[in-house]
Amino acid sequence: MSIADVPPKLRTKDAFHHIDMGFLNRRLCMTALGAEGRKYYAEHATPGDDHVVRLGNDHLLVTMLEDLCEHLGAPTLLEALTDGTKRVFRSTEKLAACPEVYGAARVEHAVELPLDFGKPVVIAYHTKHIVSDTGRMTLAGGSKEGYVESIIGRLHAEPTRYRIEPLVIGAPWFDHPRNGDESADLTWLGQEFGEILPEDIEQFSAMKNVEVASAEEWQKEMSELAEAAVKKALAELLREPTKKDWGGESDDHFSGNVVVGGRRRTAAFLLKGPTNFREMTLEMAGKRADQIYRLTRTDAEIYVVQHSHLIGDAVRGTLRALTVRPGGRKKYCVIDGLATYRILKAYGKLPAKTSVSTQQKS
Repeated sequence: MSIADVPPKLRTKDAFHHIDMGFLNRRLCMTALGAEGRKYYAEHATPGDDHVVRLGNDHLLVTMLEDLCEHLGAPTLLEALTDGTKRVFRSTEKLAACPEVYGAARVEHAVELPLDFGKPVVIAYHTKHIVSDTGRMTLAGGSKEGYVESIIGRLHAEPTRYRIEPLVIGAPWFDHPRNGDESADLTWLGQEFGEILPEDIEQFSAMKNVEVASAEEWQKEMSELAEAAVKKALAELLREPTKKDWGGESDDHFSGNVVVGGRRRTAAFLLKGPTNFREMTLEMAGKRADQIYRLTRTDAEIYVVQHSHLIGDAVRGTLRALTVRPGGRKKYCVIDGLATYRILKAYGKLPAKTSVSTQQKS
C-alpha cells in the first residue's frame, strides 16, 4: 500500500503514534518513568497476571513512556546522532535481519540509516525481553522482509560504533483509544501514516483537477522557474508575505495558515529551485542533510520539502525519520516538480509566455 491509497480523512487525521511492542524491557521503562510515573502506573495497572492483563498493562506502560518522551521533546535517532549526545531517543527505523533472535540469548544487528555518521550504528539486546512471536518474527526478518520498527532507546557513543540500548521495539501502531472511532481503520497503516499529499493542503487542493500530458510538459516549465518565483507563488496561495533568505535560516517559508483536514496548522517549507535540475538527493540538502535537520527542528506541525525536479527515496526517508516519532503527531509532505507544476497551473501562477507575434510587433 502507498500513501495515495490511504483515504484522505485518515491520511490527514491528527493521530497518536503508538508502538505495538514486540520487545519490552519493563525494568528500563520503569526506571525511565521516575518515581511519580511508577506511582501512577501502580495506581492504574490492572491487577492480575494472565495474558490479556499483561498486554493491557504493557500498553499502559508504553503509552506513559511515549507521553514522557513527548513532554521532554525526546529526539529521533538521526537527531541524537547529529547532536552526538548520549540520550533517550524515539523514532521509526529499518533494521538488518537478525535470525539469531530465535536461538541466542543476546543479539545485535545493524540499523540501516540513510546517512553516514562515521561508524556503524547497531542495536543490541537480550532476547528474553521479546514479548510476542510477531515481534520475534519481524526482528528476524528485518527490512529485507519489509518490516520497520518504532524504537524508544538510549544511544551510547562507543569508540568504534554507536550502540542502541532499546527500551521498546515494535511496529508503528495507531490502533489506540486516543485515536477515537477511526482507531481500528488506522491499524494497518503504521508504515505509511505520517505523510500527507500536496493536495491534502486545502490551499493547493485544486491541483487534483490538473492533468499533465507528459514529463516534458512540467520539466520545461520547472527548469526555468526560479526558486524565488515558486516561493512567492506558494506564499500568495497561503495569503502570506515572503521573507528574505539568509544563510542560517531553518526554513525558506513558515506558515501558520496551512489548512489540512479542516484545521489550520503550522508548516515549515524547504524549497529547492532548478539550480541543480535533477532528482533531489541528500547531498543537495547540505552536509549530512543538515537543511532537512534544521527544518524539522522548527516548531511546526507539518514539514514540507519542495523541489523543481523529482525527489529521491533517501530524501523522503530522511524527512520521515526526522518527523514521524512515537508519542508524536507531526506530519511531512513532499512536493516534487510535477506536483509543484500542477499547483501553479491550477491557480494561474505559472509565468505568462510572450507570444512570437507580440515579440515581432515590439
